[in-house]
Amino acid sequence: MTITIENQEEVMMNDKVQHFIVGFVLSLTGIVWFPLIMSGFAFGIGKELYDWYTGKGVVELNDVIATFLGAILSTIIVLLLLL
Repeated sequence: MTITIENQEEVMMNDKVQHFIVGFVLSLTGIVWFPLIMSGFAFGIGKELYDWYTGKGVVELNDVIATFLGAILSTIIVLLLLL
């Protein structure tokens, strides 16, 4: 599959949406056991460290931000449900 200039932005947007969803879902597990609420944040950093170390991916600050935004939203929801 060749990425053209026209669909490159769409591919990048889908990547950020995937990071958001993973951060959200991982931190949502905090409903089951509260310390798991940090898993979305840990994944956001860990994934980029993995990409950097292995060279198999592209390290992007925006990926971390997207993952953290999902984790933050999930954290707010978990806190509202548990309080």
